[in-house]
Amino acid sequence: MVTPDTIEGTIDQAWWFHYDITNDVLYLRLASQREAQTLGEETPDGFILLRHAESDQPVGMTVVSWWKRFGAGKLPDSMGELGRRIEPWIKRIAA
Repeated sequence: MVTPDTIEGTIDQAWWFHYDITNDVLYLRLASQREAQTLGEETPDGFILLRHAESDQPVGMTVVSWWKRFGAGKLPDSMGELGRRIEPWIKRIAA
């Protein structure tokens, strides 16, 4: 039986995500800024907002215990369903 440890992909070809299933950590980044140096700051909600090291613009977010905190039941076994669950988090980066 194959059991994935991570899931990675893009949303609208503008956003990259990497979900570490084993450790329940969701990483989100602007696809164009995947290699940029960033500085992280904890938000009041307990997320880690990633800002570009030079411009200070938000370029990503890390959410520890993403599924434990915001999921319901078992992790979806459909890539489409998992993508639909990740997509709303993109809006939080720009907020």
